[in-house]
Amino acid sequence: TFRSAANVPVAMLKVLGFYAVFIPTTTLLGSYLADTLMWNEYLVTGINMALNFVTEYFYQRHIVFGSSIDQAKTK
Repeated sequence: TFRSAANVPVAMLKVLGFYAVFIPTTTLLGSYLADTLMWNEYLVTGINMALNFVTEYFYQRHIVFGSSIDQAKTK
């Protein structure tokens, strides 16, 4: 999955940074929605999954890989 990255360790650190922010944020927000506002837990999980799908795609496409996407050398 990191084949298009110009520098694999840097790309992996960027992904780690994404999840270092995403996981605590969605955990706290999900707990607030389910416990305090009494939202359906399955709805909160579905929203969390959709949010992860969309934000991770755009983050990896534009931040992690940026201009290096599809620039890998072929053998």
